[in-house]
Amino acid sequence: MQDTFSYASPEPEFVQPDYRKWEAVQIGMSREDVVALLGPPLKDPYRADANCSYGHLEMPMLPQRRTYVFLIGYDENERVFRKTDPFKGKLSLDGTPSKPEIIIPVSGTDFSHYPRVLDCRWYPSSGEYPITYTIEVSSASPLEPEIFYNPVELDTEIPIPFYMFNFAGSQPGRIRVKARNRLGESEWSDYCHFDFSVRNSTLS
Repeated sequence: MQDTFSYASPEPEFVQPDYRKWEAVQIGMSREDVVALLGPPLKDPYRADANCSYGHLEMPMLPQRRTYVFLIGYDENERVFRKTDPFKGKLSLDGTPSKPEIIIPVSGTDFSHYPRVLDCRWYPSSGEYPITYTIEVSSASPLEPEIFYNPVELDTEIPIPFYMFNFAGSQPGRIRVKARNRLGESEWSDYCHFDFSVRNSTLS
């Protein structure tokens, strides 16, 4: 059995520009043309005018909240020199969630800590919000580390790209994640493999 840890916290906050209009913003475009396309930037007292905000995803992560932003940067000639979004330019133009990408743990990591608490994080999916995530875990015998069995969906309504649970057993494991919104589901992420097997741990 896998023990999970509550991520009880406020729901994520999200403000997004129209993806198609955002995609149309090009390096070198004038500020006037950007405003004509996207409208005026958001009023954000924490950001200088050189980095104009057009949206954000505010996620109640641990140990502190994480904010992913849509920003336009202008040079001294009022031309776009930088465009930043939470999805590294991989936008879902039909609104269905994009494929998640796991960033923690790094695939192939051997762990020796106990209890076997696994901190799992991934880049947020693009698409129409709200988006929730499903995480699946499976394990293998240390004697046959390439054969995985008993896949279990630990949670199907994760509101943020973050999850922690206590992995059961001194053995190899793997996780994968998919996203869902009212329009459909993404494909599963690539597997992320890790190893808590006895040969890598002093505690069984």
